[in-house]
Amino acid sequence: YRVRQRVFRWYARLREVEERMEARDTPLTELLQELDDLDDVVSHISVPLAHADELYTLRSHIEKTRRRLLAQAAEGA
Repeated sequence: YRVRQRVFRWYARLREVEERMEARDTPLTELLQELDDLDDVVSHISVPLAHADELYTLRSHIEKTRRRLLAQAAEGA
């Protein structure tokens, strides 16, 4: 349970970034920086091998959000 908590608490922060991205009320550069910061923190989380899939899934979701944000930026350009 505690291991999962370490991973899932960062999903709340990712969700906040996604909500602000959808609202389009935050500069894209600021959101990209937050995603970079989040990815950096997550990349340093240590979890047992049995829970590594949850960590990799989170990092995958961060990357997917980054791609959506960059696509949104390209649309606005």
